[in-house]
Amino acid sequence: MLTLLAALALALGGAAAVLVYVSGAEERALEGKKVVTVLVAKERIPAGTTGERVRSGDLTEPVRMPAETVPADALGRLDAGLDELALTSGLQPRQLLLRGMFAARQQAAGGLVIPEGKLAVTVEMTVAADVAGYVRPDTQVVVFDTFNVLEGRDGVPSGDRLAEGADTNKATRVLLPRVQVLAVGQRRAVPAENAAAEQEQEQERTVLVTVAVNQDEAERLVHGAQTGTLYLGLLTGTSDVAPGPGVDNHSLFR
Repeated sequence: MLTLLAALALALGGAAAVLVYVSGAEERALEGKKVVTVLVAKERIPAGTTGERVRSGDLTEPVRMPAETVPADALGRLDAGLDELALTSGLQPRQLLLRGMFAARQQAAGGLVIPEGKLAVTVEMTVAADVAGYVRPDTQVVVFDTFNVLEGRDGVPSGDRLAEGADTNKATRVLLPRVQVLAVGQRRAVPAENAAAEQEQEQERTVLVTVAVNQDEAERLVHGAQTGTLYLGLLTGTSDVAPGPGVDNHSLFR
Protein backbone atom coordinates (compact mmCIF):
# COMPACT_ATOMS: atom_id res chain seq x y z
CA MET A 1 0.00 0.00 0.00
CA LEU A 2 2.83 2.39 0.89
CA THR A 3 4.48 1.64 -2.48
CA LEU A 4 1.26 2.39 -4.35
CA LEU A 5 0.75 5.65 -2.47
CA ALA A 6 4.33 6.68 -3.18
CA ALA A 7 3.90 5.90 -6.89
CA LEU A 8 0.67 7.91 -7.00
CA ALA A 9 2.34 10.86 -5.30
CA LEU A 10 5.22 10.75 -7.78
CA ALA A 11 2.78 10.61 -10.73
CA LEU A 12 0.81 13.60 -9.45
CA GLY A 13 4.02 15.50 -8.82
CA GLY A 14 5.26 14.72 -12.32
CA ALA A 15 2.00 15.87 -13.91
CA ALA A 16 2.12 19.12 -11.95
CA ALA A 17 5.73 19.68 -13.01
CA VAL A 18 4.81 19.19 -16.69
CA LEU A 19 1.94 21.68 -16.41
CA VAL A 20 4.21 24.24 -14.78
CA TYR A 21 6.85 23.71 -17.48
CA VAL A 22 4.34 24.04 -20.34
CA SER A 23 2.88 27.19 -18.82
CA GLY A 24 6.37 28.59 -18.38
CA ALA A 25 7.31 27.66 -21.96
CA GLU A 26 4.34 29.65 -23.29
CA GLU A 27 5.36 32.65 -21.22
CA ARG A 28 8.96 32.35 -22.43
CA ALA A 29 7.80 32.18 -26.06
CA LEU A 30 5.84 35.41 -25.64
CA GLU A 31 8.49 37.18 -23.57
CA GLY A 32 9.77 40.38 -25.15
CA LYS A 33 7.06 40.41 -27.82
CA LYS A 34 3.90 42.45 -28.24
CA VAL A 35 1.05 40.10 -27.38
CA VAL A 36 -2.57 40.32 -28.55
CA THR A 37 -5.62 38.29 -27.60
CA VAL A 38 -7.53 36.77 -30.51
CA LEU A 39 -10.47 34.42 -30.89
CA VAL A 40 -10.20 30.89 -32.30
CA ALA A 41 -12.95 28.38 -33.03
CA LYS A 42 -13.44 25.77 -30.29
CA GLU A 43 -15.16 23.43 -32.76
CA ARG A 44 -16.18 23.37 -36.41
CA ILE A 45 -18.48 26.32 -37.17
CA PRO A 46 -20.44 25.93 -40.45
CA ALA A 47 -20.84 28.63 -43.08
CA GLY A 48 -23.96 30.74 -42.58
CA THR A 49 -23.61 30.89 -38.79
CA THR A 50 -24.56 34.38 -37.64
CA GLY A 51 -22.33 36.62 -35.58
CA GLU A 52 -24.96 36.58 -32.84
CA ARG A 53 -24.86 32.77 -32.73
CA VAL A 54 -21.05 32.74 -32.60
CA ARG A 55 -21.00 35.40 -29.90
CA SER A 56 -23.63 33.85 -27.64
CA GLY A 57 -23.08 30.15 -28.34
CA ASP A 58 -19.70 29.68 -26.65
CA LEU A 59 -18.18 28.61 -30.00
CA THR A 60 -14.88 30.48 -29.62
CA GLU A 61 -12.20 30.98 -27.02
CA PRO A 62 -9.50 33.63 -26.54
CA VAL A 63 -5.81 32.82 -27.01
CA ARG A 64 -2.72 34.98 -26.69
CA MET A 65 -0.43 35.23 -29.71
CA PRO A 66 2.51 37.41 -30.81
CA ALA A 67 1.07 40.40 -32.64
CA GLU A 68 3.50 39.94 -35.54
CA THR A 69 1.96 36.54 -36.38
CA VAL A 70 -1.67 37.68 -36.37
CA PRO A 71 -3.54 39.05 -39.44
CA ALA A 72 -4.61 42.67 -39.17
CA ASP A 73 -8.33 41.80 -39.19
CA ALA A 74 -8.16 39.10 -36.51
CA LEU A 75 -10.92 39.53 -33.94
CA GLY A 76 -10.19 39.77 -30.23
CA ARG A 77 -13.87 39.96 -29.37
CA LEU A 78 -17.26 39.87 -31.07
CA ASP A 79 -19.46 42.91 -30.70
CA ALA A 80 -23.16 43.29 -31.42
CA GLY A 81 -22.36 44.99 -34.74
CA LEU A 82 -21.65 41.55 -36.25
CA ASP A 83 -24.89 39.96 -35.02
CA GLU A 84 -26.77 40.38 -38.31
CA LEU A 85 -23.84 39.20 -40.43
CA ALA A 86 -22.89 35.57 -41.12
CA LEU A 87 -19.80 33.51 -41.86
CA THR A 88 -19.19 33.16 -45.59
CA SER A 89 -17.23 29.91 -45.15
CA GLY A 90 -16.88 27.27 -42.45
CA LEU A 91 -14.27 27.46 -39.67
CA GLN A 92 -12.21 24.49 -38.52
CA PRO A 93 -11.28 23.94 -34.85
CA ARG A 94 -8.49 26.29 -33.67
CA GLN A 95 -8.87 28.49 -36.77
CA LEU A 96 -8.58 32.25 -36.23
CA LEU A 97 -11.72 34.34 -36.46
CA LEU A 98 -11.26 37.17 -38.98
CA ARG A 99 -13.47 40.20 -39.65
CA GLY A 100 -13.40 39.47 -43.38
CA MET A 101 -15.14 36.14 -42.78
CA PHE A 102 -18.40 37.94 -41.96
CA ALA A 103 -20.72 39.32 -44.64
CA ALA A 104 -24.41 39.95 -45.24
CA ARG A 105 -26.48 36.93 -44.33
CA GLN A 106 -26.91 34.43 -47.14
CA GLN A 107 -30.26 33.51 -48.60
CA ALA A 108 -31.72 30.01 -48.48
CA ALA A 109 -33.48 28.57 -51.54
CA GLY A 110 -35.00 25.11 -51.43
CA GLY A 111 -32.96 24.28 -48.34
CA LEU A 112 -29.64 25.37 -49.92
CA VAL A 113 -27.87 28.41 -48.48
CA ILE A 114 -26.68 30.62 -51.36
CA PRO A 115 -24.39 33.67 -50.92
CA GLU A 116 -25.97 37.07 -51.48
CA GLY A 117 -26.10 38.00 -55.18
CA LYS A 118 -25.07 34.53 -56.39
CA LEU A 119 -26.92 31.56 -57.87
CA ALA A 120 -26.32 27.83 -57.50
CA VAL A 121 -25.28 25.73 -60.51
CA THR A 122 -24.68 21.98 -60.49
CA VAL A 123 -22.27 20.18 -62.81
CA GLU A 124 -21.40 16.51 -63.17
CA MET A 125 -17.85 15.18 -63.08
CA THR A 126 -15.87 12.05 -62.38
CA VAL A 127 -14.61 11.14 -58.91
CA ALA A 128 -11.01 11.95 -59.91
CA ALA A 129 -12.06 15.41 -61.06
CA ASP A 130 -13.63 15.90 -57.61
CA VAL A 131 -10.16 15.65 -55.98
CA ALA A 132 -10.95 12.13 -54.74
CA GLY A 133 -13.74 13.31 -52.47
CA TYR A 134 -11.89 16.13 -50.72
CA VAL A 135 -14.08 18.74 -52.40
CA ARG A 136 -16.78 19.37 -49.82
CA PRO A 137 -19.27 22.11 -48.93
CA ASP A 138 -17.61 25.39 -47.86
CA THR A 139 -14.39 24.62 -49.79
CA GLN A 140 -13.03 26.86 -52.58
CA VAL A 141 -12.13 25.33 -55.94
CA VAL A 142 -10.69 26.26 -59.32
CA VAL A 143 -12.52 24.86 -62.36
CA PHE A 144 -10.45 23.63 -65.32
CA ASP A 145 -11.92 22.86 -68.74
CA THR A 146 -10.44 20.40 -71.26
CA PHE A 147 -11.84 20.83 -74.76
CA ASN A 148 -11.31 20.21 -78.47
CA VAL A 149 -9.38 23.10 -80.05
CA LEU A 150 -10.93 24.93 -82.98
CA GLU A 151 -8.77 24.26 -86.04
CA GLY A 152 -6.37 27.15 -86.62
CA ARG A 153 -7.33 28.91 -83.34
CA ASP A 154 -5.02 28.03 -80.43
CA GLY A 155 -6.80 27.95 -77.08
CA VAL A 156 -10.27 28.39 -78.60
CA PRO A 157 -12.88 25.62 -78.09
CA SER A 158 -14.40 24.10 -81.20
CA GLY A 159 -17.76 23.76 -79.49
CA ASP A 160 -17.86 20.02 -80.14
CA ARG A 161 -18.04 17.44 -77.41
CA LEU A 162 -14.61 16.24 -76.25
CA ALA A 163 -13.65 13.52 -78.74
CA GLU A 164 -10.90 10.95 -79.12
CA GLY A 165 -8.62 10.86 -82.15
CA ALA A 166 -4.95 11.10 -83.02
CA ASP A 167 -5.52 14.24 -85.07
CA THR A 168 -7.71 15.99 -82.52
CA ASN A 169 -5.89 18.73 -80.62
CA LYS A 170 -7.11 19.22 -77.06
CA ALA A 171 -6.40 22.04 -74.62
CA THR A 172 -6.87 22.65 -70.90
CA ARG A 173 -7.41 26.10 -69.43
CA VAL A 174 -8.62 27.68 -66.19
CA LEU A 175 -12.32 28.32 -66.65
CA LEU A 176 -13.15 29.80 -63.22
CA PRO A 177 -10.22 30.65 -60.90
CA ARG A 178 -12.14 30.50 -57.61
CA VAL A 179 -15.70 29.50 -56.71
CA GLN A 180 -17.34 28.30 -53.51
CA VAL A 181 -18.73 24.77 -53.25
CA LEU A 182 -22.23 24.62 -51.80
CA ALA A 183 -23.00 20.91 -51.99
CA VAL A 184 -21.62 17.58 -53.27
CA GLY A 185 -23.76 14.54 -54.03
CA GLN A 186 -23.43 11.14 -55.65
CA ARG A 187 -25.14 10.57 -58.98
CA ARG A 188 -27.62 7.73 -58.74
CA ALA A 189 -26.35 4.90 -60.94
CA VAL A 190 -28.47 2.49 -62.97
CA PRO A 191 -27.99 -1.10 -61.67
CA ALA A 192 -25.38 -2.97 -63.74
CA GLU A 193 -26.32 -6.19 -65.54
CA ASN A 194 -23.08 -8.07 -64.81
CA ALA A 195 -19.79 -7.85 -62.89
CA ALA A 196 -17.86 -6.39 -65.83
CA ALA A 197 -20.44 -3.69 -66.35
CA GLU A 198 -20.47 -2.97 -62.61
CA GLN A 199 -16.66 -2.56 -62.57
CA GLU A 200 -16.78 -0.22 -65.56
CA GLN A 201 -19.57 1.73 -63.91
CA GLU A 202 -17.49 2.11 -60.73
CA GLN A 203 -14.53 3.44 -62.72
CA GLU A 204 -16.77 6.03 -64.38
CA ARG A 205 -18.69 6.92 -61.20
CA THR A 206 -19.62 10.57 -61.20
CA VAL A 207 -20.57 13.15 -58.59
CA LEU A 208 -22.72 16.24 -58.71
CA VAL A 209 -20.99 19.39 -57.50
CA THR A 210 -23.02 22.53 -56.78
CA VAL A 211 -21.17 25.86 -56.73
CA ALA A 212 -22.08 29.49 -56.07
CA VAL A 213 -21.52 31.70 -59.13
CA ASN A 214 -22.66 34.94 -60.71
CA GLN A 215 -24.40 35.08 -64.09
CA ASP A 216 -21.20 35.35 -66.15
CA GLU A 217 -19.58 32.46 -64.29
CA ALA A 218 -22.74 30.37 -64.61
CA GLU A 219 -22.82 30.86 -68.39
CA ARG A 220 -19.17 29.85 -68.71
CA LEU A 221 -19.62 26.84 -66.44
CA VAL A 222 -22.72 25.53 -68.23
CA HIS A 223 -21.13 26.01 -71.66
CA GLY A 224 -17.92 24.29 -70.54
CA ALA A 225 -19.90 21.35 -69.16
CA GLN A 226 -21.71 20.98 -72.49
CA THR A 227 -18.65 21.18 -74.75
CA GLY A 228 -15.73 19.84 -72.70
CA THR A 229 -14.70 18.00 -69.56
CA LEU A 230 -14.51 19.82 -66.23
CA TYR A 231 -11.89 19.19 -63.55
CA LEU A 232 -11.64 20.73 -60.08
CA GLY A 233 -8.65 21.83 -58.03
CA LEU A 234 -8.90 22.35 -54.27
CA LEU A 235 -7.73 25.81 -53.13
CA THR A 236 -6.43 27.31 -49.91
CA GLY A 237 -6.45 30.96 -48.92
CA THR A 238 -2.96 31.42 -50.41
CA SER A 239 -3.40 29.43 -53.65
CA ASP A 240 -2.27 31.53 -56.63
CA VAL A 241 -4.51 30.75 -59.63
CA ALA A 242 -5.40 32.99 -62.56
CA PRO A 243 -6.81 32.55 -66.08
CA GLY A 244 -4.17 32.05 -68.76
CA PRO A 245 -3.49 30.55 -72.19
CA GLY A 246 -3.40 27.02 -70.76
CA VAL A 247 -1.76 24.09 -72.55
CA ASP A 248 -2.62 21.88 -75.54
CA ASN A 249 -1.14 18.79 -77.18
CA HIS A 250 1.62 20.85 -78.79
CA SER A 251 2.67 22.97 -75.80
CA LEU A 252 2.29 20.43 -72.97
CA PHE A 253 6.03 19.68 -72.67
CA ARG A 254 7.52 22.98 -73.78
